[in-house]
Amino acid sequence: MRIGFIGLGVMGAPIAARLARAGHSLKVNDLRRTSVLGAAWADSAAAAVADAELAFTSLPGPAEVEAVAARIGPALAPGAAWFDLTTNSPACVRCVHASFAARGVQFLDAPVSGGREGAHSGKLALWVGGDEATYRKHEGVLRVIGDQPIYVGPIGAGSIAKLAHNCASFTVQTALAEIFTLGVKAGV
Repeated sequence: MRIGFIGLGVMGAPIAARLARAGHSLKVNDLRRTSVLGAAWADSAAAAVADAELAFTSLPGPAEVEAVAARIGPALAPGAAWFDLTTNSPACVRCVHASFAARGVQFLDAPVSGGREGAHSGKLALWVGGDEATYRKHEGVLRVIGDQPIYVGPIGAGSIAKLAHNCASFTVQTALAEIFTLGVKAGV
């Protein structure tokens, strides 16, 4: 499959490398020129997705996704799909989805969880929101990225699931820190 991948940071670079090792024709782009074995470098985000059947972004946050959306909008062909792996805001993904749906491109939010180690090993959860038929069509490619892709509902649902997961995780970590502090202060 022809894939364009934008965002080669801590998570993006190893995910892109997994796609290349799986034999996909991969073009990559980032703010910094970064090499991904088996992938071709594209001089711009638009060039990375110009003839792609499938696009992925792995970016720091909503502002970066909106900026990339403005650059790649004219380049993504009708019928293509775009999975955003970014931990994003539901409002942002719904806005980008509406803009791209009008152009015949399916945009899905698919934030990942599993950290750097998971990105390298393929032990990642992906919570996907958007068109279920598009998710099913590309589920095999998503399984190259992570071992736990799951369709969770309409556009924005993936981002909500990831944010709820993060909230629960941070709450448990905070509670444990307080409990251990209590134990230390009590003499343990």
